[in-house]
Amino acid sequence: TSTPIAATAALTIDKTAGVPSGTTAGSTIGYTFLITNAGNVTITGIVVVDAQLDAAAVCPVTTLAPGASTTCTGVHTITQAEVDAGTVDNSATATGTPPGGGATTSPPDTTSTPIAAAASLSIDQTAGVPSGTSAGSTIAYSFLVTNTGNVTISGIAVVDAQLDAAAICPVTTLAPGASTTCTGVHTITQAEV
Repeated sequence: TSTPIAATAALTIDKTAGVPSGTTAGSTIGYTFLITNAGNVTITGIVVVDAQLDAAAVCPVTTLAPGASTTCTGVHTITQAEVDAGTVDNSATATGTPPGGGATTSPPDTTSTPIAAAASLSIDQTAGVPSGTSAGSTIAYSFLVTNTGNVTISGIAVVDAQLDAAAICPVTTLAPGASTTCTGVHTITQAEV
């Protein structure tokens, strides 16, 4: 006799995000992927499909009998865009080959990891040599503005009520760690003399 047995190939994936190594671009998040053979046939060539990993996920086992599981691992390096967005969203699937060829793919599993924003600026003001010692003489100032936080800051302006006109900043958007030097002029008053 020959009794057909219907093959059902199925995989599931449970993705878990670890604690980020930091809150700045270049920090990393470690991920684990619990892959389970939820079907009734052995599946070979199992891999994690996750475009955001720095390298292919490492799986200690790539062949699973029905009901068996394996835990794969991978790492993602956080980008500045993700820090600015305040979250790292990541989705992954598992795929493998059932008997007879073809491929079976798990439903996707997604994680969302919050990244705490810390916006901060520093300013270092430097005065030039006065053009003279009488009222009406001028002092040129430079302002070194640095983004000391972890998020991109736009609309940067120097607030100095004693300048004759608004300070001129060649750059008004700074990524973390970046700096720009703004300039302005103050006209000396008689009271100051």
